[in-house]
Amino acid sequence: MKFREFFNKFRHHWKVLLSDHTFKVSFYAGVLMLTLAYLLDFLAAIYKDSQTYISVGDLLLDHIPTINVEFMFSWGMLGFTLLIFLYPILFKPELMPFTIKCYAALLYLRTFCILLINVGPPHGFFFDTFQLGQNIIDDMAFRNDLFFSGHTAFPFLAFLIFRDSKIKWVFLAGSILEGATVLLMHIHYSIDVVAAFFFAYGTYSVCRRIFHPLNMRFSTSIKLYGWDAMQKLKEITNLSTNGNDKN
Repeated sequence: MKFREFFNKFRHHWKVLLSDHTFKVSFYAGVLMLTLAYLLDFLAAIYKDSQTYISVGDLLLDHIPTINVEFMFSWGMLGFTLLIFLYPILFKPELMPFTIKCYAALLYLRTFCILLINVGPPHGFFFDTFQLGQNIIDDMAFRNDLFFSGHTAFPFLAFLIFRDSKIKWVFLAGSILEGATVLLMHIHYSIDVVAAFFFAYGTYSVCRRIFHPLNMRFSTSIKLYGWDAMQKLKEITNLSTNGNDKN
């Protein structure tokens, strides 16, 4: 698809959706929910780091050394996060409100879990062993926001949301890769990584049940009034006009 056609399609789809008052309310409500969720998650992590907790054993981590894969932990995760939101913006705008609300729900759940679990980081915690990297992402790393692993859960949630698109495999691979990363760096316990898949799936399932009518409404709008439907209508109109001219 040429860039001009892609841009016209992108603009047309957003124009169709933003003409729907329900879509605008759903979208802006989702943005507000997600902003609040990130704020609460951040404050919870700060609070937990103000406390001191003991480390516990981990059968898997006790048998592997701390390995420096800092690039994947910081910049790799940032790349996946940007892709998670850029993909629906550019290619699946009808899923944007649902995507935002799913991530808000997952963050609320993670905040609740963080406050419940009073456990210190694993032995060999990367930022105790290696010098802190010179980037703002690592400077925002916390010690005690352990259960469950956001690095694992966030890409896996995208895998579920975009299950009908080929990009889902990128997110599935990202989830596995980031899960391995936080284990190799001893930033999470193995239970944090394993549980992340179940929490992400549970969040997706509940959100899908709640927001399914809205998802269907927005998808129907794209099918009826989207770019492809408009092009087919133009083709039919042109054929009809050409037929009348010949007659």
